[in-house]
Amino acid sequence: MNTLRSTLVLALLLLVIPATSNAQDKPKKTFLSALKEGSVVSAKEVSGKYEITIMKNAPVGSKVLEVGNDYVVLEDPAGVMETRIHVTSIKSIIRLKLPKE
Repeated sequence: MNTLRSTLVLALLLLVIPATSNAQDKPKKTFLSALKEGSVVSAKEVSGKYEITIMKNAPVGSKVLEVGNDYVVLEDPAGVMETRIHVTSIKSIIRLKLPKE
């Protein structure tokens, strides 16, 4: 009886451990994964949807406060207004690449 119980416990552990180890994979890239918290961006409305341009090393622009699964929160340059934009309201995310000097 004790051997049977030990065998069942061992079998359950062998089934459970591989199933839970898959959760440590790299997170999937999504539409919003180009945006990082703290980045400086420009948000422009075009035909009822937003075009968000990522500006590396730009002194002025909106700051990305939060990036969720289906939304992004931007803070205006003055720091007085936050805008939450749903992913369905975003037309494109543009990464601005300036020529190196």
